[in-house]
Amino acid sequence: MLRKRERFERSDVPRPNPLRPVISLVVIAVTFIILAIFLMASWQKANQMNNLNDSYLDDALYEQLDTRGPTDGSVKSDDEFSNVLILTVDDVNAEDRTLQGAQLLVRNITQNTATLVNLPLNTRMLAGESNVMLSNYFDYAGAAASIAPLTDAANVHVSHVILATDKLMEQLKDLKGPLVLALLSSSTNDLATMASDYRTSEMIGLADYLRGVGFENIKTIDAPYAEETFEDGTVVAAIDRQQLCRDLGIFVSPVAEEAPAEGDGGE
Repeated sequence: MLRKRERFERSDVPRPNPLRPVISLVVIAVTFIILAIFLMASWQKANQMNNLNDSYLDDALYEQLDTRGPTDGSVKSDDEFSNVLILTVDDVNAEDRTLQGAQLLVRNITQNTATLVNLPLNTRMLAGESNVMLSNYFDYAGAAASIAPLTDAANVHVSHVILATDKLMEQLKDLKGPLVLALLSSSTNDLATMASDYRTSEMIGLADYLRGVGFENIKTIDAPYAEETFEDGTVVAAIDRQQLCRDLGIFVSPVAEEAPAEGDGGE
């Protein structure tokens, strides 16, 4: 007589559990939350580990005055420009920074070009109701306070400002996206030597733009100016606002209207 086989339940086979879909969804949700927290923390670190996303510099950009239009028969160009003020200092992280250079990086987005303008350190500026010299005023009032009077003196509005050492262009050459790879690379050491209203991703965007133009194709010019003297004998440089804007292509000669062909005027 055959015996009835005994059945044993296998321990390696999962038992049906009506809560399994719920548990799976909870695990997925927790994973996404942890990932989001990690990314947010990394983003915050990226902007706190250096002096980027500086609110004081960002606020100062809104203090700029309206630029003056052309006065010599020129007209404003229809091209789109995006300009950056670059202030070269000895040490961004120092409490008392020493200004070593001032430049305007003028980007013609329409033409995909870039021009670097050297501004004299003795540029004459109007701060409040007082005529001041750039280097002295920077030492006295700081970088943020110098933005509006300097861009007014040059008659060039800027969208961003960067404080950095004289190695900035070399550092921008090495700064490449995407953001995560940039943060994992040695570029973070370079970002620590800069102060700007730019965020990390925006700084990478600037580097990518200049790489597209070609760093070797960035034109460098000196701002045109005339020497003047303060009452105490200090020699200052009064930038020729009109000529500088013409040199940069912000002001252009009007396009001459074509004369009507002979006989087009009707009877």
